[in-house]
Parts: sequence; structure tokens; C-alpha cells
Amino acid sequence: MSRARRAHTAGWLMRHAEGLLAPLLLAALARVISQLLGVALLVVMADAIVRAAAGDGVRFGELAGLLVCASLLKAALRYAEHYAGHWVAFTALQRLRALFFAALVPQAPAATRGRAGAALTETATRDIDRIEVFFAHTFPPAVSAVLTPAIALTWLGIAVDRSSALLLLPFVLAVLVVPLVSAPTVWRSARQVAADRSAVAAQVGDDVHGVRDVLMLGAQQRRLAELDAAGDGLTRARSASGAVQGIRTAIIDLVQAAAVIVLVAAGAATGHGLWHVASALAVAVGLRGSVRGVDGFMAGLDAALASAQRLRAIVDAPPAVMDPRRPQELDPAEASERPSVEYRGVTLRYAVTDSGDAGDDPASGVVAGTALEDVSVEFPAGEWSFVVGVSGSGKSSMASLLLRAWDPQAGEVRLDGVSVAALELDALRSRVALVDQRPTLLAASVLDNLTLAAPEASAEQVRAALEVVGLSEWTEALPFGLDSVLAAGRTEVSGGQLQRLALARALLARPQVLVLDEALSQLDEATAASVRARLDAARPGTTTLEITHRVDLVPDDAFVAVIDAGRLVEQGRTAQLREEAGAFGRLLER
Repeated sequence: MSRARRAHTAGWLMRHAEGLLAPLLLAALARVISQLLGVALLVVMADAIVRAAAGDGVRFGELAGLLVCASLLKAALRYAEHYAGHWVAFTALQRLRALFFAALVPQAPAATRGRAGAALTETATRDIDRIEVFFAHTFPPAVSAVLTPAIALTWLGIAVDRSSALLLLPFVLAVLVVPLVSAPTVWRSARQVAADRSAVAAQVGDDVHGVRDVLMLGAQQRRLAELDAAGDGLTRARSASGAVQGIRTAIIDLVQAAAVIVLVAAGAATGHGLWHVASALAVAVGLRGSVRGVDGFMAGLDAALASAQRLRAIVDAPPAVMDPRRPQELDPAEASERPSVEYRGVTLRYAVTDSGDAGDDPASGVVAGTALEDVSVEFPAGEWSFVVGVSGSGKSSMASLLLRAWDPQAGEVRLDGVSVAALELDALRSRVALVDQRPTLLAASVLDNLTLAAPEASAEQVRAALEVVGLSEWTEALPFGLDSVLAAGRTEVSGGQLQRLALARALLARPQVLVLDEALSQLDEATAASVRARLDAARPGTTTLEITHRVDLVPDDAFVAVIDAGRLVEQGRTAQLREEAGAFGRLLER
């Protein structure tokens, strides 16, 4: 990455730290004064030693008092620097995390599909944590690395010896320049480490999430080998980064050691007095820490800017869908309690991601394949309809379009006669609820999970929803009832219970359209039939779309749409489709 892009990234971070300049300047000022006091302590000690060696009187009581007071002041300034710097850093990190989630919400669900959830977690946690270096450990060290040597060398040249100050200046500049010269190499290494660390996190997250599928397919050895390969890549990247930093540190050590040797040699050659040489050496030693501040923060800065670039890529990514400029409002007097769902000539194509894999965002990249092609079907209002087909045929894409996870390249989806693209997203998603095959629950209580979309739901409504999905007895048997926490090692939840909890959560939101995307797939046939019957009785007239591959369970009088390779190949009532022995019949024979 070029220096210009690094500067743009740094500027982007600073814009999100607006209003935090004053405490940042306080941190820098405290650091400069603290480091100057450190130099002054060494100079005072050197002066006392020279005078004592020459037999001059030294008032040890006054010297001790001066050293103690200066040390306490230095400590207080050091604390002030850390307090102010970290206050700025943690406030900025709070803003960045809020910015991350605020930017991710309008991108969802498209942003979280085709991108490993573990990679997003890595950015939300470790990447943002690394940016702390930019705020707390970059600006104050950079300022002090310039001001402290400038002030100390000016004093040395005026009060002690100009030649010693001029002799020390090139070595100070060299220590400041070495990290800057090596910055591009370190930056590339830091970016590679960040990318490889994200790859490892994504691999682990995907394996944990899909452990059941991995074991069922017998792919554990291959996945372990891939994890080993990702880990080896991270090890090589970290080793390369460490080698570059080690070489840079060695050069700086040599430069600073050479400065001390040259000062002693010059003092001996020119016949400068012991006091001049000792004072110059005290300044040289005292400046070691301040000038190395650049080297200290450059390594962390490169990693911080690499993480910031990853964060910015997510934050600045445009959402797949946006609210219309002039949204159409559904008149409550005209809006049907049993809305119809219609697809008119819908075509949806997915894209290729940066990695070359088929992604889920149809708005970017190179077209990779067609998920839906010219699909036109209207599902009857107030009925329980079915969308059937083999895996990968495009069934789930129809559900995603109804919720506007994406917009189709052609055609439109209509809810109650109104294009979903003309509705505000919040209004649309408050009327349509989706329960998919693998829902996610929060590490919170059962009640908190159930009322996520309906926090105002009463206890009676919660119990009624649990009764519909057949979980009332299960929740009553939990140690703390609805207050039991759903978290690893606490409350165990089976796949079927997880699906039914998600269904109860959707029911509490009281949607007008309910979409079940293989939402009962982990239930046995009898339990699934019982849940369907109770759901139909509890919410009569709800427009329900069930996406399933179990065509044998579809009732005879239900409306069915058959999807194959992204195309609508059949539609009609189940009994009729059975008699025609077409695509639906072939699915029955599987």
C-alpha cells in the first residue's frame, strides 16, 4: 500500500477522533516534559559525579531532594500522558465499534453471507483493538521524538558545547529516519500478518459453525490440513515481520552505541573537560528513549493501519439495498391483514468475490451465475404455500428477495400489490419474518432471545408462542425458566429446539407474512406436523411460505411453486401437480 493510502487511512481515523485533540495534545506535552526531566536527571547526576571526582563540595541532601522531586514530577507526567492518551484511544475505539455496527446493519444480511462471520468478529474485536496503538502510542511519541531532542540538543549547544551537540545531531536523525525508511517493508509485512490472521480466524469460525457437517462428510482431516496450512502461512508472515523489525532494531542499537563511542573519542581528541564530555554523554543516553519512540510505535502503527484499512473496507462498503428516496407508505386502512406475495419476472445473479469465489452480493464483482431467472409466481394471500426444489435450486434466494437482502437485476417482488423496493426496509421487515434452517441465538436468557424483535411482549404472549412451537414444557423444566441463559456450557439446546425458539421469536413479532426456510428440518415428522397444525390454528390467515425439499409432506390442497436451476418449472395445487407427473412428481420419486 502506498504512503498516500496510509495517509488517507490515518486521516480517516483522525476524522473519527473529532473533539479529542485537546487531551491528545495534553498527552504529548506531558510526554515531552517527562522525557526532558529524564534528561535533566542524568545531567544533574553527571554534574554531581564530576564535581565529586574533582573534590568540589556536593550537597547530597539538596541533590537527593532535587532528584526525588524531579522523579515524582516525571512519574506524575508519565501517568498524565498514559491517562490522557488512553482516554482518547478508548473513546475513539468506542466510536469505531459503534461505527462498525452502524455500517454493518444496513449491509446485512448480504454482508454477512459469503463472508465468514469469524472474519467480521476478528475485525470487530482484534482489529479495532489494534487501532488503539494509533491513538495512544503514535501522536505523543511522534511529537516527543522531535521536540525532546530538539530542546535537549539546543540546551547542550548553548550551555555546554556546540560541537558536541552538532556531533550528536546526525546520530539522532539517523535513529529517527531508519524506521521511516523501513516503513514500506514493515507495512507490507503487517498487512500480510493481518490477512493471514483473518484467514485463520475464518477457518476456525467456519469449522466450529459447521462441525456437524464436517464430521458427517468425513472431511475433518482435510479441514485440519487446511487449518495447518493457514497456520503455517501466519507463522511465516509473523516470522518475516519479526525479522524486518529485528534488523531495524539492531541498526538503531548500533547507531546509538556509535554515538556514545564518537562522543568519548571526540572529547579525548579535542581535550574537552570531563564535565563537557559527561554532560554530552548524559544527553545522549537520556535521548535514547525519546528518539526510539518512532521505532517503538512504527511497528504497532503499521499493524494498526493495516487493521484500520480492513475496518474501513467494511465501514465504507455500500449496502446492497437502501431505503427509497420517497418510500411508499402502506395505508393501514387499505393494507390487507392477509397480504399476497408476488414475483414478477424476477432475475437474480450473484457475483464473484475478490477471492474469486462465488459470492452472495449481486451488486458487485463479475457475474458468476444466475440464482433466479425470469421467475413469475403469485402466492395466495392468507394461505400456507410451499416452494420446493433440490438444494441449490434458488429457493432461499426467493426468500432473500422478499426481505430485500438484495434487489433483483430484473423484475420486482410485490407485497400486497406494492413493490418491496418502494417500502422502507424497517416497514417491510416488520411485516415479513424469516426463520431459516440455522438460526442464531444470543448468549442471553431465553426470554431476551424470544423478545428480541418484540421487547414489549407480555408474559402471556411469550407463553402462547412457546405453546405453539411445543416448547412450553421444556422452558418450564429449565433451572431458571425463561431466565435461563443460552450459552455454551449452560443451557444445552438441540437443533430442533433451536429452530422452534427462532420460530417462537418470529411469532412474537406478529408478522403478516411468515417465511420458513427449512425451518422445521431438524424436527421429526410427527413433531413438525404438530408444530404446523398449532401454528396454522394460532395464526389463521397468515400468509406463510414454507421452503422445503420434503415434497412428500406437502398437503394436497396447498399451493406449490417448483424451482429448478433458478427457474419456475411448475406451479399449482399439490394434487394437480401429482397427477401431471412433471417436475413435482420427479421430486416425489427421489
